[in-house]
Amino acid sequence: MVAPKEIDSDNTQSVLIIDDDEMILELIAEGFKMYGLKVFKADNGIEGWKIFEKEHIDIVLTDVRMPGLNGIELSLRIRNQSPNIIIALMTGSDGDVATELLNDGTVNYLFKKPFALSYVCKSLVTAAQMA
Repeated sequence: MVAPKEIDSDNTQSVLIIDDDEMILELIAEGFKMYGLKVFKADNGIEGWKIFEKEHIDIVLTDVRMPGLNGIELSLRIRNQSPNIIIALMTGSDGDVATELLNDGTVNYLFKKPFALSYVCKSLVTAAQMA
C-alpha cells in the first residue's frame, strides 16, 4: 500500500469558492480537496472579499449572481488588488457580461452551469501550477 503524499502547507495551493447555493459550494469544495488544495468557502461576495483580504489565495472561483456583492464586482475588486491571481466565473446566466470580463482579462475562465466538476477543478489546478 502506498502511503498518502504529505502536503507541505507552505506550498499548498489554495482556492476560494464563492456561491450562494450551499449544495454547489460544498460539491465544488470537495472536488478541489481531492486535488489537495486548501479550500476556503463563502456563501456571498462580501464574505468572499473578507476571506480574500485575510488569506493567501491562488484561485478564485465565484458565481456571478449573488446578493450584495456579486461575482462581477468581486472579480473586479480582486483583479485590482491581485493582478496575477487566477479568477474564474461560473454562471447559469449573465453570459454576456461574464464574457466581457473574460475578453478584457479581468477573469481567466468562464464556466457555464451545468459543468463537469472534474473539468473545472483540473483546469484551474493546472493553471495555478503553471502560474
